[in-house]
Amino acid sequence: MRKLKEFVVYIFFGVLSTLVNMAVYQGLEWVLKPRWGGHSYLFSLPVAFIASLVFAFVVNKLFVFRQKSWERRLVLHEAWTFTAARLFSFGLEALLTFVFNDLVWPMADPWFTPNWLALWPRLGLLPGVLPEDGFRFLVRWGFTAVLVVIMNYFFSKWVVFRRPATAPPAQGDTPGPAGPPREGE
Repeated sequence: MRKLKEFVVYIFFGVLSTLVNMAVYQGLEWVLKPRWGGHSYLFSLPVAFIASLVFAFVVNKLFVFRQKSWERRLVLHEAWTFTAARLFSFGLEALLTFVFNDLVWPMADPWFTPNWLALWPRLGLLPGVLPEDGFRFLVRWGFTAVLVVIMNYFFSKWVVFRRPATAPPAQGDTPGPAGPPREGE
């Protein structure tokens, strides 16, 4: 039951981290794309990544894996390994974004865009609320998000927030990356 609860909490805060990422990314795209054109994502993606990285580190440390220590050496180690793991998944996300934006969509655009734009008003939605760029973003994000979430959970649980093998368990503690259970668990 504890593992399921941990995973549900991880998914909850993962969704919040993703919303931070999406909001920053889309906000920057809204501002930059008219000025920078189709490659504005090269700036928007890393800035959104950094914002969601900071948010995700804090909530994962405190609420998911319940690592309460703020001892400097430990926090620096956690922050470094968390950042390294997220940089790896960011690299994968950036690669997949490039593949979708520069390889897949140019091939799909001639048949996809006219059909998408024609379907939008038939669904009773306002035209222009989610143009083809917004839909492309949702498709790309949906595909990459599942892969990134799985990788990030694995790295966080078994690499970043794991308890050292040399540390003696506290009384009533069960060994594992999530640390000791809270009272009442």
